[in-house]
Amino acid sequence: MSLVPKEETEKVEANRRMLAVEVSTNLKYHLNKGTVIEATPALETLLTNSDVDLSLPMSIVAPPYRAQYLRFGEAAMKYLKVPASHAPDRVFDGVFCFFTPNSAVCARGETFWTLELVFVSKRQDRYNGHVALLGETDRGSTTVGEWLDKVLDAVAGQPVDEFHRPMHAAVSYVVRVFLYMALKQARVMQHPEYDEALRRAAGLGERKRAKVLQRTASLYNSILIGPESLPSGAAANGTGSGVAPHWRRGHFRMQAHGVGNQQRKLIFVAPVLIHAEQLQGEVPAPRSYRAGAAAVTGA
Repeated sequence: MSLVPKEETEKVEANRRMLAVEVSTNLKYHLNKGTVIEATPALETLLTNSDVDLSLPMSIVAPPYRAQYLRFGEAAMKYLKVPASHAPDRVFDGVFCFFTPNSAVCARGETFWTLELVFVSKRQDRYNGHVALLGETDRGSTTVGEWLDKVLDAVAGQPVDEFHRPMHAAVSYVVRVFLYMALKQARVMQHPEYDEALRRAAGLGERKRAKVLQRTASLYNSILIGPESLPSGAAANGTGSGVAPHWRRGHFRMQAHGVGNQQRKLIFVAPVLIHAEQLQGEVPAPRSYRAGAAAVTGA
């Protein structure tokens, strides 16, 4: 007979599970020599105003490393919503992405791959929880839409409005980031702040070196992706004065090319900000809607 109320027991068990996931996720990231990836504000603005064609093959959604932490900036934080959260200051800080081959091999000799996403939320700069999603991809005929549905359906007992819709938007945003990185024209730059600080400290005296090393505690190496600023075509476009400023959404799609248009390549059609000259203040946020069965947006 337990003297501890049931509610308290469940709370303690939930905290234990959360701690176990936190420890195992960080350990897996460390052992796989994980890399921090950050998108520029311009790229986040473009991607949050773009759609994903759900019929695209999942084989083109391949994270560049076995372990990476995609850290969200302000634009992504405003766009992505933590499911079932009633605290306005609770946001997603980022997502751990693990891309590893599964031990299972199908009859055709193909190796199955596993894509694991662990979304980390925070509140007032403190760790506040996580959402872990795991799904196998055969790197063949599975589409982005099929993979998304399979992964979210695996989390049983979650209501559509409070969980599936915000997580659908969050996962599809991550997919858009990796689709961008797969483009030939993608801008990817090393950002070794931590290593550079250590190099600067090496040539200093003991006292100055100690101060520099103390400041390096908040620094980290990362990979910065995306353009430094919005392209000129996204700054202003359109005619007429009776329409309010708004985004004409962009999208990823496969385009035919080559001899006889027999080959296919991934292209990104960037969104366009209509009547940007009328704006005074912040850029308008993307609208929440679904653009038919072939696209997913920030619902």
